[in-house]
Amino acid sequence: MVETVPAEPAWLLRHLTVPVAAAVALAVGAAWYATWTSADVLMALTAPSLLRSTDLVLFFALLVVMMVAMMLPSALPMILAFRGMTRLEAGRPTRPADDAATALFITPYFLVWGAFGVGALLTLMASGLMGPIPGPFVFASAVTLVTAGVWQVTRTKEVCLTHCTSPMSFVMHHWRSGRIGAIRMGFRHSLYCIGCCWLFMLVLIISGSMSLVWMGGISVVIFAEKLGVRTLLFSRVIGVLLMALGALAAVGGFIAL
Repeated sequence: MVETVPAEPAWLLRHLTVPVAAAVALAVGAAWYATWTSADVLMALTAPSLLRSTDLVLFFALLVVMMVAMMLPSALPMILAFRGMTRLEAGRPTRPADDAATALFITPYFLVWGAFGVGALLTLMASGLMGPIPGPFVFASAVTLVTAGVWQVTRTKEVCLTHCTSPMSFVMHHWRSGRIGAIRMGFRHSLYCIGCCWLFMLVLIISGSMSLVWMGGISVVIFAEKLGVRTLLFSRVIGVLLMALGALAAVGGFIAL
């Protein structure tokens, strides 16, 4: 039984039913299409200018859609674990899955990521790190990449990633009954995920300039990292690659000065 734990997310994905798989594929595909068609708007909203409240609302909405595109595949094992648990009564799957509770479990995940993106944008704008960056700020990309690489080997990253790669353990340990309980669990799950991936998102904003190529690459890395197969080794390899990219970005910064 112990040997199956590291592959738990992969096991859950292999037992995905066709209707659920089709619904997820449709949602992810639609989110990627919406992200692609609104890429210019998203880039314009990250320009270094004063944002109106309506701009922030639009940016938040676009970020939520982008998070569905990027993060739904990697969050799917956790969602499946929660949905499966709603079928249990006295330890046995004797009732239909509670899809309403599952939706309430999912919703905070993407809303919290959207709020994180808005907060990151406002912080970066206040720091003068958005748009063409003069002087020493030209090294912002290098610093972000190196910091993200170092984060990959921290204890906090390891703890958060362990929760994300053990969906059944997370659901059983943090289980709260009822619809409010589903929301609380979804919020807790989102915090662990942000603990894992918040620097990936800063890399996307600062180094990747919100490009679709960087979005796709980071979403693949996050999905592979959360599959739970030699997780710590894979996480450290990604950390080394990020630090190497940071070193190259620093060299480019010196050349640009």
